[in-house]
Amino acid sequence: MSIYTDNWIDERKDQIVESLRSIVRFRTPEAEAQEGAPFGPEVKACLEKTLGIAAELGLDAKDMDGYCGTVDAGDGEEMLGILAHLDVVPEGTGWHHDPYGAEIVDGKIYGRGTLDDKGPAIASIFALAAVKASGLEFKRKVRIILGCNEETGMGCIKHYLANARIPELSFSPDGEYPLTNSEKSILHCTYKAKFNSHISMNVGEAPNVVPGQASCTLEGFSGTKTIEAEGKIAHASLPWEGKNALQALLLKLKEEDLRGMDRVSVDTLCDAFKDEFYGQSLGLDKEDESGRLTLNVGVMHWNSEGFELTLDLRCPVSLPECYIRERIELALAGTGGKIVYWNYKPGYSIPEDSEIVRKLLKVYVDRTGDTEAKPKRIGGGTYSRELPNAVSFGPEGYMCEASCHVADEFMSIDQLIMNAKMIADAITALACE
Repeated sequence: MSIYTDNWIDERKDQIVESLRSIVRFRTPEAEAQEGAPFGPEVKACLEKTLGIAAELGLDAKDMDGYCGTVDAGDGEEMLGILAHLDVVPEGTGWHHDPYGAEIVDGKIYGRGTLDDKGPAIASIFALAAVKASGLEFKRKVRIILGCNEETGMGCIKHYLANARIPELSFSPDGEYPLTNSEKSILHCTYKAKFNSHISMNVGEAPNVVPGQASCTLEGFSGTKTIEAEGKIAHASLPWEGKNALQALLLKLKEEDLRGMDRVSVDTLCDAFKDEFYGQSLGLDKEDESGRLTLNVGVMHWNSEGFELTLDLRCPVSLPECYIRERIELALAGTGGKIVYWNYKPGYSIPEDSEIVRKLLKVYVDRTGDTEAKPKRIGGGTYSRELPNAVSFGPEGYMCEASCHVADEFMSIDQLIMNAKMIADAITALACE
């Protein structure tokens, strides 16, 4: 910890708060592309505003074709990257505060993106300015990369990687403290089977959401019958926190008087998935240093012409992609269908004795006094999986209630300032010592 950088940040508390509020007021879910604004004009305007804040602090700020921005300080043969993003998920419903009003109530700044990830982006900019002002010698160049579509495809970081220098090590303030050094591989795949059917259903919001409700209609045989199942919504990377209504519905269907390929398909699906979420019956229940495989039976469309099923798997990094595909195809072969969509994103695992893990963990322990802190493993995906030797570092997990992607998202002023100090410590440890 540095008394100088702490004091520098404290003296600019109001400026930091107002800087965050100014960019929260931009509505920045991805929108229709325009010239020079590949993710929409509001995202572009927010990027320009944020780069202007950095430039006013004496940092070298540049726009990379509207895809992303860079904020630099220092020199060195190697580069430390800090990866934050300015786009947000849509505001949704249920708010008690204007999602883009940046209201301050009881010491909390409310608005979409305050925590994910505009707050950490502003904290990073002021942290870098604080370290530069301290007069410490940079041994690594530091670059903040401000992405503009992390939530909807990460085309921003792909543009950066194709056109600019890749940092030797990086962290993203878009996860949890103390740090995350491992993210499982993520697979979304769709399986389609065509046959004449008497079943009709449309279940699931998205592959990465555990379905909370499910219903279907059976027609023919003895009239029309509706079957329903209740569950509990959860994120696909944490399926044990929910209850999958689609799997429950399939198990109910198994007890019905089905015939032909309807009978074969329901039996096949129930045998493959049961009410499990570790892929046990598929032979995919594997675990390594990145964590244990999870499987979410996420979306099902079924009509008179057959069914289409989309799965979400979070896979140990050591589990071969070809083996996963083989097990899915083998388990579902009885339906006569095939995989029609396959999107596999490899995960990563950074050793605990690596420089970036050791130093960031020490920064966290020194700042918080939490000597029991250990690196985390997650099934989610961040910018960290897109670059070599990268981890995520905060902001959740310390002085922070999780409010990402929900109504009344907020970041407290105390948390914002603490994060700026923590990131300044991290820059000092990784770029100046």
